[in-house]
Amino acid sequence: MSYYWDVVKDMDDSQKLELISILIDSMQPTSAKRHEAEDEGNPLKPYTMEEINAMIDKSEADIAAGRVHDFDEAMDELEKEFAEEERELAMAEAI
Repeated sequence: MSYYWDVVKDMDDSQKLELISILIDSMQPTSAKRHEAEDEGNPLKPYTMEEINAMIDKSEADIAAGRVHDFDEAMDELEKEFAEEERELAMAEAI
């Protein structure tokens, strides 16, 4: 590997760009084939109306039971987390 490193170090910028182009082009078919294989192994199926209605029913039940967070609650939690992280960072910098 050090041989290749030495070869690349001696290249000028345009040669390095050309090498990067060649490497990217050589990876594209491999990457595309991998994605195709993943899609074939795990094809997505559309939801049925029964499944959609069941999801809606569950969501409505969660809302009625109060098992949800609204946007303001979520943002308050995030702000508290950020404030705590900033406090910890300030303490670490003080040390």
